[in-house]
Amino acid sequence: MLRLLATAALVLVLGVTWPTVSEGQVRPEESLTRPADSGLEVSLATRLGIPSGYVRVGEGPLRGTRLRLHDDLGIDVSEALEASVALHVTPRDALRATYLYYFLDGGARVDPTASFNGDGFGPGHVHINADFYRVSLDYERLLMSDYGAFLTGSIGLTYVHLDPKLSWQGHRSHEDFYRQELPVPIVGVRFDIPMGPRFAARATVGGGGLPRVDSGRKEGGTVYLQQIHADAGISVVYAITRALQLDVGYHLTYFYQHEKSHEDDNAFELYDNGLRVGLTIRF
Repeated sequence: MLRLLATAALVLVLGVTWPTVSEGQVRPEESLTRPADSGLEVSLATRLGIPSGYVRVGEGPLRGTRLRLHDDLGIDVSEALEASVALHVTPRDALRATYLYYFLDGGARVDPTASFNGDGFGPGHVHINADFYRVSLDYERLLMSDYGAFLTGSIGLTYVHLDPKLSWQGHRSHEDFYRQELPVPIVGVRFDIPMGPRFAARATVGGGGLPRVDSGRKEGGTVYLQQIHADAGISVVYAITRALQLDVGYHLTYFYQHEKSHEDDNAFELYDNGLRVGLTIRF
């Protein structure tokens, strides 16, 4: 439902906005929402979503039970906090550092017994904490500023620290995915369409990954890593002042990590979509 509403909203925004901009009623250079061309930019955002996916942690001959985050472990809602700082080194070029923290916490009755990291959990109430954080560094460049719109491209690296924990009747186990983690290359684009002096429509998409590669770690033999990231969003931006912007919209996230060695076979998948609200301050 959220995806249908978001798609309909974007189509409506584009349909109303594009003719207005192309007719010259709002020139991009007059819009307070146009991308910054100098100085420092600080952004803060929060997300509220509906997650799905799974976690599986095997140890030795035990492959591990595929536990679904929502259906089996009771993670009904996701929350995330995001902070980024961008330094504009030229009118078209910027460096951006981003920190994202994901809250994934839940609990549910597991029956029959589930295998996680070589241990048995259940029958009974099992609790999971799958919080993780992600750190990214990107180079951004304004690629186009014609035709009443702005197109910005980005390229960079991202790193995820994931350490899911399962507990049941005082017993606890975890799997340190982060020990096999490597920086992952990421590319993205952002499309801004001014709708007036203070409003703009924005669409973003980005992603990257690693094929099956040697992680450089040993755990019962060489550990091979595979990882995928994908993000997309649509939003409406409102310039409260020239230096302060608010954006509200829909965001979609996909994250997958698989690590395999002679001893281990572990996987984590997250598909999350929901509301994102952000605030940007320009200095």
